Parts: sequence; structure tokens; C-alpha cells
Amino acid sequence: MTKDVHLFAAAMADVKRLGAARRRLPPPEPALPPVPESPARPRLAPVPAVERDLSTDDRTFDRDIDRALSRGKVSPDAKLDLHGLTLAAAERAVARFLEDASARDCRIVLIVTGKGLREEAGRFVGGRIRAEFVGWLNRAENRARVRGVRSAHLRHGGSGAFYVLLRRRSSARMRSLRAAPQR
Repeated sequence: MTKDVHLFAAAMADVKRLGAARRRLPPPEPALPPVPESPARPRLAPVPAVERDLSTDDRTFDRDIDRALSRGKVSPDAKLDLHGLTLAAAERAVARFLEDASARDCRIVLIVTGKGLREEAGRFVGGRIRAEFVGWLNRAENRARVRGVRSAHLRHGGSGAFYVLLRRRSSARMRSLRAAPQR
């Protein structure tokens, strides 16, 4: 700020006021030695928006699709039943199924895990596939395809099945590979 005052005073030094004596400005302050610049910090790449992990109570499931499913107006485009599979086989089956459903441009799929309720040592234990299912959907290769998940309605299996809402494929993949018309 003081530098601006001195610059202004130097520019106005030969200007005379009308009817008043010239005002004196304080002498300029001695110049401060230049501050050495610190080494430039490397710029960090912007952090991409991190999506929340999926959960069955997540609100990422489309409300209109949920309403249509509950009223029976819409039904799942494809279905996968995991009954009788081992944990590893079920995980591979889910990954393949999501890949195929995405390639076929399915919007909603139904995956039946089963409730898996059984009694062990006098207490009820839930199924392993059902417990691991949402974790499989959160893996990177599946998360890129999945938009939302929620428990199915009674007509489609209730708490032993899940609706999986798939992401739409990008419009670039949907476009025709024909050459653009010549003009």
C-alpha cells in the first residue's frame, strides 16, 4: 500500500493544487530486501470424487424403479441363482453375470443369494454368500458396472434376493461405427 502512495506522489509531483498549498508526503520507506522464494511445491492432482460403498439400505437405488418393481410394472431383465454354489464359485458367477448383463445393456438384474439361515450350536446363523454379496459388488471391476443394490420384494425372493441396478453404458459405445456421411 505504501508503495502505491509513493508511486502516486511521484506521478503527481508536478501538479499544483488550485488555491491551496502543496501537501508534503512522508519520505519513502527504505526498500525491503526481496524475500527468497521457497521452492515451488509440486501441484497435486485433483482428487476424484469418491463414491460411497454400496449397501442394501443405500439411497442410490432409483426411487422410480423401486416403485415400479414393487407394483409389478417392471421386472428384472436377468436373474442369477447362487443356491448350491461355494463361496468362490458364487463370487466368480456374480462377476461374470454382471459383465454379461452390462454387455447386454440390462438395467435391473435379480441375484438370488438365499437366506442361508440354519441352526448351529443352538443359534441361527445367516448365509455366507448373502453376507459377502455386497462386498463383491464393491470390488472395482463390479463397482464400475453397479449403480445401486437393494433387497428384493417378496414376489422376487424377499430378503434372500437382491435387485442390482446397473449403470447405463456410455453413449460413445452405443453409437454406430459407420463413417460420418460425406458432405
